Amino acid sequence: MFSKKCWVGVFSLAVFVAAAGTGWAEEAAPAKTAPQPASSQPVAAPASSQPVAASRDPRALDTLKLMSDKLSQAKSFRFEARSMKPIKSPSGAWVSLYGTSRVVKEGSGKLFVETRGDFFPYDFYFDGKTITAYAPEKNLYAEKAAPGTVDSMIEKAYQEEGKSFPYADILRDQPYAILTEGLVSAVFVGQSTFQPLSGAGNVKTDHLAFSNQGVEWQIWIGTEDHLPRLVCATYLENTGEPSYLVEFGGWKIDEPVPPETFVFQNATQAAKVEFRNPMQQGGGIPSGTADQQREEPGHEKQ
Repeated sequence: MFSKKCWVGVFSLAVFVAAAGTGWAEEAAPAKTAPQPASSQPVAAPASSQPVAASRDPRALDTLKLMSDKLSQAKSFRFEARSMKPIKSPSGAWVSLYGTSRVVKEGSGKLFVETRGDFFPYDFYFDGKTITAYAPEKNLYAEKAAPGTVDSMIEKAYQEEGKSFPYADILRDQPYAILTEGLVSAVFVGQSTFQPLSGAGNVKTDHLAFSNQGVEWQIWIGTEDHLPRLVCATYLENTGEPSYLVEFGGWKIDEPVPPETFVFQNATQAAKVEFRNPMQQGGGIPSGTADQQREEPGHEKQ
């Protein structure tokens, strides 16, 4: 969840290629028993300006639940995202990494993710039977059998590799349960107006702030469409990777998705290689960043 550092633009299985070098993804903890959800009906703001005294404002929880329900009930959805994430480079200097992603999900068992920018460029395909990861700059791909759902695929990735998936929170069947795990406080901050990442006009949003165990995070959710627009998080116990910022746009809900979206076609005659376990690899910053270290020929940091 947001409180578990899974909103980076890199999936651990993208670090599949022996020729692609070190893994660069986030560690996450497995899901625990979900708490009871709040009512799905929004609670009206009190007439007075007196703030709600409780540490768990029902307005914040209900708004988050509406977002979760909107995504859970969708037959398919797609979105674009851009993120900014600071990391400490090998020299000790802070480097901000910028990444973009395009994500498509259909039902509980199909997912496509395209990641570009400072993060390792890759395309990820999951059709409920097989995982395929393609590195366009190397023209290499890897695949392995992975029967099941998107939820089970995410859980298995963590169990086997200690890693999580980008945007794992909202890709789950029940985002609310993940987002409120370990919840300490919830605050309805107010409303803001955004210029959307894509599309015309402005988007009015509800600004929410949450505190979970070890992390404080905020989310801006569209007041009319109930879709996430911006997320930022601060990790209270991790000085190496203390925060991130992700903006969302280009949302499309329940539009038809071509079946081939989730199956790698290999139109470029890419060479097939095997997956590598990122837990057996060292860390590093992606190629192209200011503090990049040279690798041996045929290896590139993510």
